[in-house]
Amino acid sequence: MILPNKLISFQDSILAKTVFILNEISNDSMSVSSLYNKVKSHFEDINQYILTLDVLFTLEKIKYNEEMQVIEYVKTNIL
Repeated sequence: MILPNKLISFQDSILAKTVFILNEISNDSMSVSSLYNKVKSHFEDINQYILTLDVLFTLEKIKYNEEMQVIEYVKTNIL
């Protein structure tokens, strides 16, 4: 489910779904629930959405700001 394989196409994998989340938070941070409301049409259920957030967090593409209770996009410096 996370990675595409013979049974799961790339479009149905979690990696493909990361794009929808990154597009939404790249310009503005938002809460977990408001982000879900914006992208829920791209996910089968909330479990798939949470798994995608876990993958992005593990890859250090997003972070959770506990003080403001929002998900933030992690900008990286490429040399």
